[in-house]
Amino acid sequence: MKIIIGIVILAVIIITHEFGHYLIARINGIEVVEFTIGFGPKLIGWKTKSGTKFSVRLIMLGAACVFDDLDAGVDEDTDIATMIANSSFRKANVWSRIATTLAGPFFNLLLAFVLGLFLMNYIDMPDTTITEVMKDGAAYAAGITEGDKIISVNGSRCYLYPEVSTAVELGYGKPLTIVYERDGVRQKVEVIPKMNNEYGRFMIGVTFGGQEPVQKGAIDIVKSSYLYVRYMVKMTFSSFRMLFSGQANVGDIAGPVGAAQIVGEEYDSAKEMGALAVVVSMLNIALLLSANIGIVNLFPIPAFDGGKLLFLLYEAIRGKPADAKVEGTIQLVGVGLLLALLVLVMYNDISRLFVG
Repeated sequence: MKIIIGIVILAVIIITHEFGHYLIARINGIEVVEFTIGFGPKLIGWKTKSGTKFSVRLIMLGAACVFDDLDAGVDEDTDIATMIANSSFRKANVWSRIATTLAGPFFNLLLAFVLGLFLMNYIDMPDTTITEVMKDGAAYAAGITEGDKIISVNGSRCYLYPEVSTAVELGYGKPLTIVYERDGVRQKVEVIPKMNNEYGRFMIGVTFGGQEPVQKGAIDIVKSSYLYVRYMVKMTFSSFRMLFSGQANVGDIAGPVGAAQIVGEEYDSAKEMGALAVVVSMLNIALLLSANIGIVNLFPIPAFDGGKLLFLLYEAIRGKPADAKVEGTIQLVGVGLLLALLVLVMYNDISRLFVG
């Protein structure tokens, strides 16, 4: 069951991403040779009036939106530069191609938002208004009291309580500049978090939200979903910032196997509380992964959507496309580096399975 759930979550996220590319491409008149779900031997397939082949394949992990001869296969004598130069995707209006490329990551963020709409019906996501201050905590020592609302931590705007707790935890005990609001007046203080041995992390000694879940209207749910996705996006950037600053290392990166392992662990934890808890937990993981994949795909890395966007923006500014041979070479190098990263990530995932 855990394996099936993990596969379904990853498949839905990737299919949504590729469907975004497909939908916006067709709206802009760009040819799509095939939209395939999964890979390997074809199980079923059909062809639309527009000429696009839809297929479902045996190993239903992921999906692909194939744009004409650029991806559909060419003669051995045809090099990648010729493929790029002759593709109908390449010949389309540059702004249509930019929209098509952006559509995949956007649909991932849209999926995260939709999942958030369901989640916010079942979980309480308080804002940053403090409901209790521990007298032995760092916040109390800094003069923060019950009813104060935290506005920002180290200059980072906070709307939901997890943003505050995460900023405190990732500060690793260093002094934090906290801006809070009391009676409409904002004040700034320095707070030095203390290690909580019971929880094994740094805390400032405050709690948010009440004991009973707050009833939400439709507008509250929409707002909470948007802010929660925003928080997940912030976490994605924070994770990469930690990676490049040395606070994290490549061993902390997880791939599909690692994601499936996380799904399994969350499933085991939630099933003791009933079916609804399992559903909520799985939706939360799907939201996190979808937002993460959407943002990571926008990074300016060759073979990612962000790498393609760089060439398209260059073309939009310059008025003509980049040299096809140069673009092809960079894309090939990017694919090679991506494959190397996938091998490393897979090694990390498998190592964690045996160690953990």
